[in-house]
Amino acid sequence: MRVFVLLSIGCGSSSTPAPPAPVPVPIAIDAAAGLDASIITTNWPDGCFTIRDANGKLYESDHDRCAQPRRPFSTFKIANALIAVDAGVLDGPDAQMTWDKTRVPDEKNYLDIWRKPHTLRTGIAVSAVPYFRTLALQIGEDRMRAGLEKLHYGNRDISGGLDRFWLGGGLRISAAEQLAFIDALAHEKLAVTPHAQKVLAEVTILARSDRDVLHGKTGAGPLEHGKGGWLVWQVGWIEHAGALLPYAAWMESTVENIDDARAAREARLRETFAALAMFPRT
Repeated sequence: MRVFVLLSIGCGSSSTPAPPAPVPVPIAIDAAAGLDASIITTNWPDGCFTIRDANGKLYESDHDRCAQPRRPFSTFKIANALIAVDAGVLDGPDAQMTWDKTRVPDEKNYLDIWRKPHTLRTGIAVSAVPYFRTLALQIGEDRMRAGLEKLHYGNRDISGGLDRFWLGGGLRISAAEQLAFIDALAHEKLAVTPHAQKVLAEVTILARSDRDVLHGKTGAGPLEHGKGGWLVWQVGWIEHAGALLPYAAWMESTVENIDDARAAREARLRETFAALAMFPRT
């Protein structure tokens, strides 16, 4: 059986200059010999799924969707924490985080688990919004701007409030940009300290199997058209067969309850990973 996937390639010769940016184009691969990626193009009709394999091949469900800038929501906690550890605001996975309630007041929609004490590890695990809003304030505007530049993170726009620009402000990033960011993090090639990158690799572990490790950070928030519905993200990488495979995914959901949208994302990701034989269904 042969399936079609998207491979990022460049072209050119000594007489014909290469295009300014490689564009993914359909190519055929032998599913019996390698990755069967047909599910990528069929399972993400309302979003984007993109992954890079061990040989550097780029697979995308839809190139145009994967290039759309979107609010990162809580996937930004990876960058927030990287900047904090790099700047010395936090020193490791079990560094105690703080919540400054005078600057970040409690809100009725906050989860009870967010109101508990948190370290970086536990704060990432439960996506403790008030702690990461406080962390951004501790980093400060100058270091935040410099950190986003070092990370080449999206459009670097922090308008809308230093403690919420990724939730309801000006920050936007595409899945393609998320993939590049995560790829560099997984391979410790970001322009921050190796220590900061190792810390984030440790605290982003979501699951383990007997052969693979799944890293990731989720994010979710309202769609921007104002008509209801949710945008739900997950970005990360898989340690698989000695390789590091970065992925980024988002989907739009019109369900009323955000938890139902999150559950749909989780189910779809698990199905996709299992079909790609990259992480087993649990």
